[in-house]
Amino acid sequence: MTPVSTDLTTELLLHRAGTKSYWRGLTYRDAVLSLRVHSRYVAARVRGGDDEAYAVELSWSDTHLVGSCTCPHGTEGFFCKHCVAVGLVLLDRGETVPPPDAEDVELKDVLRALPPEALRDLLYEQAAGDLKLRARIISAL
Repeated sequence: MTPVSTDLTTELLLHRAGTKSYWRGLTYRDAVLSLRVHSRYVAARVRGGDDEAYAVELSWSDTHLVGSCTCPHGTEGFFCKHCVAVGLVLLDRGETVPPPDAEDVELKDVLRALPPEALRDLLYEQAAGDLKLRARIISAL
């Protein structure tokens, strides 16, 4: 089986956004106000043309680059110019969107710090709505 790439490239950004949003995103690189690479995703804030700051997240869903943004175009489900700008800033910095199977160190650290009762409550809440998880928990006895 050939490994599938989760490499961030300008070509991929162009493909995901389309020509118009890609070219507009090129002019928004300086509008990226903050950017943080987490264990499995990237979070950023980007100033829009109306000076409102939009929240942007980039991640992988299997081998597909996924972008979400709180701008009007992004909330309609499009990979917008703000997503493009974040991707381009990552590339400029020599960084990338972490792969979907990266170890989630942040989550592990938080789970280690939670008291056992809080963990049980969270797990119960999640498993009550997820039949596969419920079955995994019950079969673990």
